[in-house]
Amino acid sequence: MQPTLYQQRIIDYYSATENAYKDSWDLDKSLSIHFGYWDKKVRSFPGSLIRMNEVMMEKVGVKKSDHVLDAGCGVGGSAIFLARSAGCRVTGISLSERQVKKAKENAVKNNVEKLIEFKILDYSNTGLPPASFDVVWGCESICYAEDKEKFTREAARLLKPGGRLVVADGFVTTFENNDHPTIRKWLDGWQVNYLESSGRFMQILKENDFSEIKYENISRFVAHSSRRLLKFYFLGKIYLAYRTLTFSNRATQIQRDNIRACWHQYIGMKKELWQYGIITAIKK
Repeated sequence: MQPTLYQQRIIDYYSATENAYKDSWDLDKSLSIHFGYWDKKVRSFPGSLIRMNEVMMEKVGVKKSDHVLDAGCGVGGSAIFLARSAGCRVTGISLSERQVKKAKENAVKNNVEKLIEFKILDYSNTGLPPASFDVVWGCESICYAEDKEKFTREAARLLKPGGRLVVADGFVTTFENNDHPTIRKWLDGWQVNYLESSGRFMQILKENDFSEIKYENISRFVAHSSRRLLKFYFLGKIYLAYRTLTFSNRATQIQRDNIRACWHQYIGMKKELWQYGIITAIKK
């Protein structure tokens, strides 16, 4: 697969920030980079990451007989969770060769390699056979689609009739908010081109052969992690200052922008410029 310039920026971003996520997300253990879901069942940040997987799985009723496409699988956290919890088959895809290699290693460590395969593919143009999946799953990955409608068309092609789509991600409250300075600095820092609004995304789904489309604003369940990221912004600023004073290897622009984005995501949510939502839909 030959990535586009935009896709290469995403690949480079995750490579450049890998150590930061290992520190702040305990990536080697959690295998996840997302906001998590905080409800009464959650007592810790790692628990919130697992809980988000549980909530998404419950929303679309993943079962043992299902074949799930994890669209934007990262290092395999959700795919491994699904294989272990539901016993289903999972195909995880990512743009990053580095992530796919790590995901395969993580599957072996968790003894689920027989249920999972990982591939370097673009989830908007997979080349996989039509009607080959029961569930398409996107956990904070669909925001990175170069064209969100193109992803939706591909998801519709890949799903069997009656197949389910579940997407947990950020959505701007109005599409014009993509041009707001706060949102722009956040998204640019995390190498995201734009966010859909929930209304636009639901309309796109409707136009691409989906029915029973539902959206839930779950911002209150991720607000704790948004505040947690704000703390990492201040810690990151101190760390950058220390590296400058000690003449250590200075952070790259990607790393500096990544830290600044932690501030802007928080301010954007506080100002209700964006919200966190889960969308589910059924392929006709």
